[in-house]
Order: sequence, then structure tokens, then C-alpha cells
Amino acid sequence: MLRRLFSSQTRVDLLVLFLSRPEERFYVRELARQLRRDISGIKRELDNLERAGILHRVKVGNLRYYSANLQSPVYSELKAIVDKTRAVPGTIAAALRKVEGVVVAFLYGAKADALATDAGALDLIIVGPPDLAALNQTMADLERRLGREINLLVFDRAEFARRREEGDPFLTEVLQGDRVVLVGSDNAL
Repeated sequence: MLRRLFSSQTRVDLLVLFLSRPEERFYVRELARQLRRDISGIKRELDNLERAGILHRVKVGNLRYYSANLQSPVYSELKAIVDKTRAVPGTIAAALRKVEGVVVAFLYGAKADALATDAGALDLIIVGPPDLAALNQTMADLERRLGREINLLVFDRAEFARRREEGDPFLTEVLQGDRVVLVGSDNAL
């Protein structure tokens, strides 16, 4: 089973996604887009993870949705591994999910692997109408807990959409670069 779980980077990326967002379900093309991987490789790894009992599949119409199998006997152990190796993004995501009004939140400009080891500042964009008082308190708490500065940009949905449509150079560069979605999904961007 371990060989089946950790023998490919695509499989690891899928595990990280599913175990860090266990309440969500995804279809194959959505996963390929989010992970920026080939659909055939995604499909192969989804099949492996389903056979291993890590994922659950449901067919709705023509789409097959996959989600974490919360009943798997190894779910809690795998989730603990993912949480420990993705401690920074996982910690931020958990805190932001408690702030009302955050529709999408993502770290940008850094590879996911560097987030756990790099001690530099983190760049975070939030889209939505968050409760600013709660958000500011959450950011202060996170900076204290992580021992890292968090550079925060907040856009309401209309401004984000307008800047994206106008081809804002900064936003275009951010969206074409590396990012780690913490709340919401790439589809919401």
C-alpha cells in the first residue's frame, strides 16, 4: 500500500489536496487544472487511491466526483502526515475558514514545498467581503504563531474580476505563477 501511495508526485499532490480539503469533492478535469497535470496521469492516480481505499468516487451525470474517504482506516494517519508536511498552508487555511466572508484565499509566489521550510514573508491574497476586524486579528495571530510576516492583499469580488478582465499586470503575473489555494478553488478565480 505504501508503494501505491507515495511512488509519484502526482499521487502526493492529490493526497495533499484531498486530505487538506476533506469536505470537498473534485472531478477529474478540475483536478488536472488545479494541479496543472495531464488528465491521464491524474486519472491513473485517482484509480490507485480509490483501490487503496483512500478516496471515494461518486458518479453524478457524466462526471465522476472524488473525495477523501473519511472512513478509511488510514485516513487520520495520512491526514496527520499531510498536515505536518504542509503545516504553514494548513494552519493558514484552517484559520481563514473561520473568518466570515472569505470566498477565495491563496498564497502566491512560492512553491508549496518551500512554504514549510522557508522562513521568509508569505504573500496572501483574499477575495471576498471578509470581516476586516476578524481578518486583521486572525493575521496577527497567524504571524505570531508561525513566526513569519504575512503580506496581505484583500479584493472584493467585483474589483478582482475587473482587474483580471482589464489584464492588470500584477494580478496577471500572480495568476500565471505558482500559488497554493487555501480557501475556495481556482474555479472561483
